[in-house]
Amino acid sequence: MRKLIISITALLSATMLLTACHSQSSASDSAARSSSVDCNQSTYELQQKYVALTDAAMKPVTLVNQQSKSANNQLSDSLNTATQSIDQLNTELKHNRTHVKLTKALLHYSQTITSLLTTLKNANNSAYSRNFIALNTEAQQIAKKYFNGEQPDSLKNVLSYQAENNTYASGNTLNTKNFQLEFSKIQIVSDDNNGKVILFTYTFKNKSNADLTPATILQQYGEFQQDGTKLNEGIPATSYQQSETSYATNSNQAETAVAAGQTVTAVVGLALKNDTSTVEYVASNPTNKESIGTISIQLQQNK
Repeated sequence: MRKLIISITALLSATMLLTACHSQSSASDSAARSSSVDCNQSTYELQQKYVALTDAAMKPVTLVNQQSKSANNQLSDSLNTATQSIDQLNTELKHNRTHVKLTKALLHYSQTITSLLTTLKNANNSAYSRNFIALNTEAQQIAKKYFNGEQPDSLKNVLSYQAENNTYASGNTLNTKNFQLEFSKIQIVSDDNNGKVILFTYTFKNKSNADLTPATILQQYGEFQQDGTKLNEGIPATSYQQSETSYATNSNQAETAVAAGQTVTAVVGLALKNDTSTVEYVASNPTNKESIGTISIQLQQNK
């Protein structure tokens, strides 16, 4: 009897083991089929894929923007996680059989994101900048064409952060994490010797925790040029100064330290070589002398 019980127990154990293996095999086969079977996704589901692709990319980008030791330590893991997410989403998109043009656009978008993540892994700063611009442009196009212009919050948050904190000179704005300088008015006037002076009125916002002087910042971050030659200081005619009382106020403010968190209006005057050639403010990082952009002013529009 004891031998019979042992035999039955052994038989039951073997049967349970085989059943478990078969169950696991079925579950594994089912998972494999679910990842490879064609599917029909709605526009809403594809929009969720678009958001998920963007969210995956923006997580490491956010860490890069923070430029802190803690963020840098997290970057490698974040890139690996993002890459896995992109690969999974890419696989799901390849098996979709609806909305062919949108699906194709999202597959191309995933490739653009992969290129961006690769430049981050390789610490290629110049390529990263180009690839981020390409990603943003493509994301905007997809949103406009397929989703009524609705962009993922993660991208909007990154763009907002960059606009506020990144260092650049573009349009009529010079921006860094510590200040923002924006040219608001441009005039060409005469000096006392019948020469031409260009006046740049600008707003200066101090975003740092220390006092900053507008004129000093302008000199530190770049120089004004015309036809490739640096422009020197210019002073408008006495008659202009007497009739335009705001000039003295703004000129004085340019040389006065601005307290943290404050915004003022200042002015800078430059002696023009001619009143036709474009004037450029060529900006560079004062720490490493790398270019951060150029602000160009067409004089013909300001005569």
